[in-house]
Amino acid sequence: MKKIFLGPPGSGKGTYSQRIAPLLGIPHISTGDLFREHLKNETHIGKKVKVFLESGKLVPDDIVLEVVKIRISQEDCKKGFILDGFPRTIYQAEKLFEITDIDIVTNLVIPEDILIEKICSRRSCKECGFIYNLAEINREGIHMPPMHPKIPGKCDKCQGKLIQRKDDCEEIIKERLEVYKKEIQPLIEFYKNKGILKDIKIIGSPEVMVEIILKELERFN
Repeated sequence: MKKIFLGPPGSGKGTYSQRIAPLLGIPHISTGDLFREHLKNETHIGKKVKVFLESGKLVPDDIVLEVVKIRISQEDCKKGFILDGFPRTIYQAEKLFEITDIDIVTNLVIPEDILIEKICSRRSCKECGFIYNLAEINREGIHMPPMHPKIPGKCDKCQGKLIQRKDDCEEIIKERLEVYKKEIQPLIEFYKNKGILKDIKIIGSPEVMVEIILKELERFN
């Protein structure tokens, strides 16, 4: 059960993969989480990553791949894993196939106008990164109720402070979506040609979509 979740910013890659992974008994793996762990533990990789992040540059492919390779070689990944938002380039995808095989790539699909509204309403925990959303969306056949924390401004999981990222504004979101299209469309075609890509339209809340995604994964297998 080695899976990849792709999708534009705000499509719910993290939300769905975090919820589905425990149901399948496999870990959810995000490169962002891995970087934060290495930075926190001040590993030799963390020191390399810090230099690039502080200068505003992308972490080089070889470092990203090293981080992923180390993680998926750990004991809890023997039965499989879900990679959240990785790979992002054809080079990364080809190198990943040299490290391990992949069963299915789930591509989350959602209209751009809904994405923008959803991202602008997003709030994330400063400590653990868990994501909430304040928007209620009900149009175009899509119903997404808000995802409020139990206590306003506090994370349900760790009680950390909820924040809005500075780049979660309409102008920056549109720029990020254009970059995403240019980067990911070739990757989508890459996996489609390998016969392991599955498009899934986002039409509802995580509670609705988790069940739909699980059924699609089972059907694909």
